[in-house]
Amino acid sequence: MRCLSMNQKLNFLIFLAFLSLFTIGCPGGGGGGGGAAFALFGLGGGGGDVPAPKLEIQYNGVSRESGSTLDIGSEPIGTADGKTGTVTIKNSGNAAITLPGSPNIVALSGTDASQFSVTQPATSSLAAGASVTFTLNFKPTLEGAKTATIKIQSSDPAVGSFQLNLTGTGGAAAPRLAVSVGATQIAANGSYGLGSVEIDSSGTAVTFTVRNTGSATANLDGPPAVTATGTQFVLNLAGFPTSIAANATATFAIQFSPTGLAEVKSSNIAVAYDGGLSFLFTVTGTGTPKPVPTIAISHNSSSFTSGGSIPTFGVVWPTLTSSTKTVTISNTGTATMTGITLSKPSGHSGDFTISAFSAGATLAAGASGTFTIQFSPTATGSRAAVVRVATTNGTNGAASSADLNVSGTGKTGADVLVSWTGTNEKAPNDTDGGYKVCYSKNTGFNPADVNGTTIFCTDVPNTGGTTPVSKVISVPTFGDWYFKVYSYGKHNTVGGSPSGQSSVNVPNT
Repeated sequence: MRCLSMNQKLNFLIFLAFLSLFTIGCPGGGGGGGGAAFALFGLGGGGGDVPAPKLEIQYNGVSRESGSTLDIGSEPIGTADGKTGTVTIKNSGNAAITLPGSPNIVALSGTDASQFSVTQPATSSLAAGASVTFTLNFKPTLEGAKTATIKIQSSDPAVGSFQLNLTGTGGAAAPRLAVSVGATQIAANGSYGLGSVEIDSSGTAVTFTVRNTGSATANLDGPPAVTATGTQFVLNLAGFPTSIAANATATFAIQFSPTGLAEVKSSNIAVAYDGGLSFLFTVTGTGTPKPVPTIAISHNSSSFTSGGSIPTFGVVWPTLTSSTKTVTISNTGTATMTGITLSKPSGHSGDFTISAFSAGATLAAGASGTFTIQFSPTATGSRAAVVRVATTNGTNGAASSADLNVSGTGKTGADVLVSWTGTNEKAPNDTDGGYKVCYSKNTGFNPADVNGTTIFCTDVPNTGGTTPVSKVISVPTFGDWYFKVYSYGKHNTVGGSPSGQSSVNVPNT
């Protein structure tokens, strides 16, 4: 082995990492037998990757290798917009990268460079992990295959110059439609949202612009040239033409008018042209619940929204009035309730009184009001009537009516037990004679003046072997009543002198 000088030894690099020890021996100077040994343990002190940039080019989300060919496809000649794609320049390394190309970062060249165009990235420097885009456009003026090349210079030591070969085909002139709303372009087979509209209402009509981005006139199929699959999306095609020249436009409108359930609704829209071609997209809208009033009727925490029988007022003396029963009407909906009325359409309507509704004829959403019912019998016995609560829109916007059955009893009398000490005698089985119990609301009355309206008398005759000493009397009204008892016999039918007067108070309950 030839020995190296010291400088040569210092510059000698050995790439044999698989050896743990490598020794080179050289004879000593002056022909001596000595030698020198160099041991190499690894290639550096700390290990790890050195920070470096890395250029990555993507088209339609797919990474492309330098020198590869990108086929843009076919485009009719003479179109206004051409075919456009987006190219991404990304720094996949861990150090900043620069794009020093001048005068353009992206240089376009080649035989048919005039048939292509590129925009320039917004920056010439990318931090680690950052990216920037530029637009590639193919707008042929002549039919046939077209080629060009783009080059991007970078500080990536591995790919200092990135080259992408472009191909495209210029096709025959042809129409091509695009649809937009204002500045918003709708993708083919894409969708456009028309927002939210209340059920049974109509949203604002939205204008759609159809543009012929091709290079030949588009002959629209029709009528109609535009169709929808959803009946809740109303098309307005007034003035829509039968053809659209290259780079010309036409408009139509869609109005979302949802019905039925509150939910997301959709319709497919087709703009058909040239007997088989069409631009397809979908419109969507959300039908939201319509604000409506909803009535709720209650009494003592029980629901009577659908009507029913209010608990009875019980027994009440005619000419008196019962305690009140309170009924609550609530609007549990989301809109104002209107046309609230109270009535007594049937039954003993004169025996029941209802107050005015505290909230009047309308009730705001979430609000409530009350009215009261009282029983004032005009006669004795069972009394009943119907109290009707009605609105013009209380059932989710529709008219409502609920009948409340009310009832009570007009009191016919009160029982009073009258007792006395027997004063007349009779033989067994003797049935003649007995007692008279007379009563009146007038103190000091004379039983001889009995008239059946203000003074009443009831016979309590002797029965075989029994001398009566008490009688239950039913008085027709409440208040103070006065009682007298006298006896009579077979031969003294007028009777003797009455007893002393006694009184009892009959309550009004």
